Amino acid sequence: MTDLASYIVIRRTYENFKNELSMCYNVKELKLKIQKFLSFLSSFDFEIETKLKEFVSKQKEIAKKLLLIINIRYVIIFIYKYIVNKLLSELINLINVVLRELNYRGF
Repeated sequence: MTDLASYIVIRRTYENFKNELSMCYNVKELKLKIQKFLSFLSSFDFEIETKLKEFVSKQKEIAKKLLLIINIRYVIIFIYKYIVNKLLSELINLINVVLRELNYRGF
């Protein structure tokens, strides 16, 4: 990685990914951009300095976590809706219990 041209290309590619990821509002588009970024990180076929290797490793880890969350978002939404519906149902039932008690006591 001693070649100056390689540094410039890598720097510009990182800048492009930064801009693309920060301007991405569509989930499908974001997923594709993250996959491209992971592919870019995996394409490093040259030696990376130790400090940069740690950053690249952390970037891969975070990108993979993002993809996982994007892929399971529907499961998360389903669980969220289930919990909210269950708690709402319990709350309504408890309100009904209180109303029955009030009616029973003649209030």
